Amino acid sequence: MRRHAATLRATLNPVIGFILLALVWTSSPTAERMGYLPQEFAARRQRLANVIQHGTLVMFGATNTTPGVRFRQDNDFFYLTGNESLNAALIMDGTTGEAHLFLPPLSAAQTRYEGPNWLEDSDAASMYGFVSIQPISNLYGFLTERSSSAGSEFIWARLSARDTVNNSRTDTELATTRRLANPFAQHPTEDEARTAALRARFPSHSLRDVTPHLDRLRLIKTSREIEILRHNAKISAEALRRAIEVSAPGRFEYELEAVATHWILTHGLQAAAYPAIVGSGPMGNRWHYEDNGRRMAAGELVVMDYGGSLDYLTVDITRTWPVSGRFSNVQLKAYQTTLNAQQAIIAAIRPGVTRTTVRDIAENILRSQNFEPHYAYVGHYVGLSVHDVGDWSLPFEAGMVLAIEPIIDIPEQQLHIRIEDTILVTPGGVEVLSAGLPKDVSELLPLIGTRQN
Repeated sequence: MRRHAATLRATLNPVIGFILLALVWTSSPTAERMGYLPQEFAARRQRLANVIQHGTLVMFGATNTTPGVRFRQDNDFFYLTGNESLNAALIMDGTTGEAHLFLPPLSAAQTRYEGPNWLEDSDAASMYGFVSIQPISNLYGFLTERSSSAGSEFIWARLSARDTVNNSRTDTELATTRRLANPFAQHPTEDEARTAALRARFPSHSLRDVTPHLDRLRLIKTSREIEILRHNAKISAEALRRAIEVSAPGRFEYELEAVATHWILTHGLQAAAYPAIVGSGPMGNRWHYEDNGRRMAAGELVVMDYGGSLDYLTVDITRTWPVSGRFSNVQLKAYQTTLNAQQAIIAAIRPGVTRTTVRDIAENILRSQNFEPHYAYVGHYVGLSVHDVGDWSLPFEAGMVLAIEPIIDIPEQQLHIRIEDTILVTPGGVEVLSAGLPKDVSELLPLIGTRQN
């Protein structure tokens, strides 16, 4: 829900608003963004309350922006509130699910330049399912009053690392670990500072980590999230198709990125889900290569890993193809083996099947063609983050969304084959959300170099 669009939606009668939005969604105009009804977030909060059952949940929104980049709210905070204000906080009763939102009052200049927040809308609390929306200055006092009431001896907070649009919680933890290697960069993370402040303010209370419960909810996508992901994947797949079509020796990698980015932005997506990876020749073996400044040459492969972000939901797609339009025999064998492994993985996934089962299937396929099977099953959950939250020990369930990307990587041969699609686990198997982008050799090769711009 965009900051400015939210104000308009707040004025709609919920029933009329649902009808109007449903008409927009089903007609699927090419550049229309989608968004959520307010009830989506209230339902998420209630599901979380049904799990934690007692205590007080305290969640915080983002406190700063990234220069030069469109603002994106903290993933967990947006998931529960739909609110995009800076310096916001959420308090939720763990027993009832009743929630209170705390926002900073804005100056006249802030309101003029950035627009109002929900504090200035008298109908916002009822519209978005909050008991109250209060100034952030009331937060400590509100928590203090709750701390003395029965059943509030627990405070639920995010005690684990946050995730971002393209970094998992583990990625965030690793980045912090690397920073701490510098003796002059020992400051705590923002989340660590918040945890310390809660413990100091409420020493008699027990702090509990809400992250595992929140991650379990985020793992299974709602019907609205699935519709947004499906729409995002359709646009993102077409973006990569257009990049393939302009590929040719002598082109720069960034030209492919530009074509894909132009397509997603002109069709309503807010941004790429992560910096585009367009690696040709030796750069294809750098898995997270982002410079995209190399000129592509005949005989080389190019690996393009790309996907869009729409209404806080991401997709992840990769294709590998020969710059000149023809695979060598070695490249073709590796490509077909990778494709066979990916197709076998997708065919095997259904509710109840485990990750180990599909990994074994893919490894056997790579071994049968004398390829090292180390990356036979490389995949990850997809959602608010392109490396989304979720427990990989769980069997597949309907509503999970994953990126499936087996890889053959042989740097000494400048050989890297990655074929990746975003899929939805359904009650009967799998829906490939990015199916609009060809990957069979007979369909892929004819696309290469068919457009000049």
